[in-house]
Amino acid sequence: MADIVSERYALSLYEVAADEKKEKAYLDELAAVSEVFRREPDFLKMLLTPSIALEDKQNVLRKVFEGRIETFLLNFLMLITEKGRVGLIHDMYQAYKEHYYFENGIVEVRAITAKPMSEALTEKLKAKMSAVTGKQVVLETSVDESILGGIVVKLGNEQFDTSLRTRLNEIAARLTNTIA
Repeated sequence: MADIVSERYALSLYEVAADEKKEKAYLDELAAVSEVFRREPDFLKMLLTPSIALEDKQNVLRKVFEGRIETFLLNFLMLITEKGRVGLIHDMYQAYKEHYYFENGIVEVRAITAKPMSEALTEKLKAKMSAVTGKQVVLETSVDESILGGIVVKLGNEQFDTSLRTRLNEIAARLTNTIA
């Protein structure tokens, strides 16, 4: 249910942004708002507290965001606070981002390596994934030393795992099956 609600709110916001030709600006600002709530969970909790008057919540939203984000986005935050949906702000951001990426031919790729990737390798992987998908790639990289070496690439629901840890686990499983 939350997914449907989040998607509807996000799509409504996207339609307004598209009418104003500010889809990317809204995406960036919505990301920043979502990050504020992620860093300050008590702020979000306050907006969800029924014993605090709506007017007080809206005044706080104005003080924090007015002049820093688009007016319509601020009004959107006040509306979802009024409707008790502000707790879904992270899901709304994700749904908005997915819609924006779909409309603009962008795909998100996640690469996990044992050590940080060099700039050259990052660009090479980005170009390769762009060629494979035929879309513009937004590459998110992270480090997980437990994979020992190689790379794990996640593209949507697909995962390409060439990590050393996975290879060693496969060899161990084959040896176990051979001995048993």
